[in-house]
Amino acid sequence: MDKQLRHDLIKAAVQENKIASQSDLVTYLAKKGYPITQATVSRDISELHLIKVAQADGSFYQLPQVEQIDRSDATLAELLKNVNAQFYRQDNLISIETAPGSGIVVANAIKQRHWSEIFTVLGTDDSALLVLKKDDVNNSDIVSERLAALLN
Repeated sequence: MDKQLRHDLIKAAVQENKIASQSDLVTYLAKKGYPITQATVSRDISELHLIKVAQADGSFYQLPQVEQIDRSDATLAELLKNVNAQFYRQDNLISIETAPGSGIVVANAIKQRHWSEIFTVLGTDDSALLVLKKDDVNNSDIVSERLAALLN
């Protein structure tokens, strides 16, 4: 099966149905005539950056709310405020806590800015972890001040 077609089917599935698990997606695709493995669905979920969002009747996969992220500071500030972001720092680590389902979006938004002080960014469902470079300058102070300015 063509990967692009599979991705298109998965996008349609999560937009039109309440897909709560990977096995739900496997079943959906099989009913459409495309039997694939759970491992393939797992990779596709990761590649499509699907997020699970809690609703009154359970948690369901959705497409990320922001597919192409504007690199302006105003856009990042708005995103951080909308997801009720709070950050905490320890040594060369900064943890940004977010609303459920928003951590990966925040992590991607920060990655796309290519801040020179950051070594890498890891995103989870409800947080982003910034690992800062250890240089002669205090990158932790620089990034913390930048985040504080965005959140105010």
